[in-house]
Amino acid sequence: MCSRGEEKEKAAKLTVDAIEKIEGELKGKQFFGGESIGYLDIALGWMSYWLPVCEEVGSMKIVDPLQFPALTSWIKNFLEHPVIKENLPPRERMIIYFLNRTKELASTPHG
Repeated sequence: MCSRGEEKEKAAKLTVDAIEKIEGELKGKQFFGGESIGYLDIALGWMSYWLPVCEEVGSMKIVDPLQFPALTSWIKNFLEHPVIKENLPPRERMIIYFLNRTKELASTPHG
C-alpha cells in the first residue's frame, strides 16, 4: 500500500501467495470451521474488512473473485454475519485512516 514500483509489486505477490493458501483452506466451506464462525475466522476477520480498503487506498487489486472464489465468499459471509456487521467501524473512517497512514509512511525514509 505504501510501497512503490518494484517494492509494491513484490509485496503484492507475497500477499497473493499467502491468500492462495487461505483459499485452499476455505474451499467447500462457508467458514474455516465449517458452517459457523470459529476462532480462525475471528483471527483472520480483519482481512475481510481491511483488505478491500487497502486495495482502494493503494490503487491495486489483490483479491480477484475469479481467482479466489472461496475467499470472496468467506469475506461476504463473514461481513454479513450479524455479530460482525453490527461491530464494524465505518468504512469512510477506515479509508481516511489508511490514506493518512500511507502519507505518513511515504514521508518516512525506509531503512
